Amino acid sequence: MSDKPIHRLRIANFKSIDSLEIMGLSAFSVFAGANGSGKSNFFDALDFVSLFVNYGIENALHGHGGFANIHSVKRHGSKNKKFCFEIECDLCEEPSETPSTFHYSLCIHDLENDPRIEEYLYANKEQIIKRNGDEAASDDNGKWSSVGGFPGIHSALWLYRNHPITLLLRNLNVYRIEPMGAKEPDISDFDPTRLERKGHNLASVLHRLENDPAMFENIMDWMEMIVPGIEKIQTEQQRLDGSTALLFKETGTKRRFPAHLISDGTMYALCLLVAVLDAPSPGGMTLIEEPERGLHAKAIRELVDMMRQQASPENPLWLTTHSESVVRALKMSDLILVDKVDGRTTMKRADAVNLSEADMAPLSLDEVWLSNLLGGGLPW
Repeated sequence: MSDKPIHRLRIANFKSIDSLEIMGLSAFSVFAGANGSGKSNFFDALDFVSLFVNYGIENALHGHGGFANIHSVKRHGSKNKKFCFEIECDLCEEPSETPSTFHYSLCIHDLENDPRIEEYLYANKEQIIKRNGDEAASDDNGKWSSVGGFPGIHSALWLYRNHPITLLLRNLNVYRIEPMGAKEPDISDFDPTRLERKGHNLASVLHRLENDPAMFENIMDWMEMIVPGIEKIQTEQQRLDGSTALLFKETGTKRRFPAHLISDGTMYALCLLVAVLDAPSPGGMTLIEEPERGLHAKAIRELVDMMRQQASPENPLWLTTHSESVVRALKMSDLILVDKVDGRTTMKRADAVNLSEADMAPLSLDEVWLSNLLGGGLPW
């Protein structure tokens, strides 16, 4: 399988993204650029697609503040009302199978008033879904089957609910972790199946993972490496309200500490580990904003190496950053340079610059980036 399983990704008309196309993305990719360059907008666009695939266009629009908050101000007329997304990637339908190349295309016309959805899905260049408005058809062993009266607001990928490309987009999670909220006990009806984007259900998720000894031990091993002195983490059900609370024990102490006495950096590290190690199965994308917050540079290096190993074509792991500590821990093939030119977000791969390590010596990758020798814009 290629080390860049996402051959092509295209987004048009979303916030600062006018028309953005990037070729050859790794399963582990880091999008680095200055504040305001459009890194978060890029993740938001992917989240918009995921909401659409899961719940339909109305929920996707509502989740991002409506048409007025998502369209590109650089577009005018009918182009201003058309959102487009394309992804071409290699995925395995079964773990033991040879990967296939899938190409999914989405266009939402007249996004402001009366959206009309156009979708296509290809597998190894053979079309298996075609949809225009409320007319949809799928390929069933070489025979096209029409789906009359298809719900106009929903994605045709629901015809292939467990297809690898559908799982990749359905199980997409954007993490913007808030450590203070993660410290609070979880109410009894919090969903423990997946860490939510701010980390506020951390205690409930860890309570579930306590029943998976191998996973929980893996998380604890990493916590002990990243935050020396943490000896034990456990959950406890509160008698009065049934909520789930986190308790910590440090080396050399007998008593356990409630989460509100633990540092934000420690809570942030724990949320990161849960988000990465408890990846969606059998497929999905994990997108993390600024994983460097509150962490030492050596801890960041260890985390980056672990994240690179965890990433796979079925479970890509992408980060945004403007930190030299993160960039210092990267390989050239991991790094995507993000800039804003004339109000439009641009991206390019660092390894497309054709600089070898010998060319950069004696500078490290972060020093090359900070000096703008890669030509992707200054990181501030």
